[in-house]
Amino acid sequence: MIDISKLFKSLLQILFSISLFLFILTLSIKFTLNFRPLYYFDINYLHIEKYTSLGKNEIKSVYDYLIYYVNTTRPIEFKIPFLPSSVEGMTHFVEVKKLFFKLNFILLFSMLLTASSMYFGFKNKIFLFLKWCSNFTFSICSLLLAAFYWNFDRLFTYFHELLFNNNYWLLDPKTDPVISLLPEEYFLHCAILILLLIVFLNIVIRILYIKLRDDK
Repeated sequence: MIDISKLFKSLLQILFSISLFLFILTLSIKFTLNFRPLYYFDINYLHIEKYTSLGKNEIKSVYDYLIYYVNTTRPIEFKIPFLPSSVEGMTHFVEVKKLFFKLNFILLFSMLLTASSMYFGFKNKIFLFLKWCSNFTFSICSLLLAAFYWNFDRLFTYFHELLFNNNYWLLDPKTDPVISLLPEEYFLHCAILILLLIVFLNIVIRILYIKLRDDK
C-alpha cells in the first residue's frame, strides 16, 4: 500500500529542489548582468574603444544607461546617450527589459519557495532536496561547460533564438552602433561568471547538506 505521507514529502522535496535550483540560477544571472566591474574590465581587456569613436567614460555611460533601462520599473523611452538607435534596436531592448522583469519574478518566487523549503526541512529534519538540487546543478553545469567548449558562438545564437521571436537582436553596427560596445566575448565572460557563481553556491549547498545530514 502506498504511504501517502511519504509520497507527499517526496513530491515536496522534488518541488523544493527545483525551486532552489531556479533561485541559484536566477540569482547568479541577476548578479552577473548587474555586475558593472566585469564590463569595465572588458573595456580595456577587449579593447572596446577600438570599435567606436566614444571615449572610455562615454562607453561606461552607455553601459550604465543600458543597465538602468532594463532594471527600472519606470515607463521611460529607450534613448542611448551619444548613440543613435533604429526602431528594431529599440524594440530589441524593450524585449530585453521584459525578460528582466520575468527574471525578477522567477527570482522572487523561487526565493520565497526556497525560504519555505528551508523552514520545512529544518522543522521536519528533511534535507534530501539539498542533495538532489546539488546533483542536478552539477549535471547542468557540466553540460553547459561542454557546450561552451564545443561552440559558444552557436550556443549564443540558440540562446537568442529561444528567447526572442524575431531577429532584431542581430543589430547592424551602422544603425545601432551600441552593438559594437557589446562584443560576444563580453557575454562569454558573463556566462563564465554565472557558471562560477552557480558552482560556488552549489558547493555551499552540498556542504550544508552534509553538515545537516551528519547532525541529524
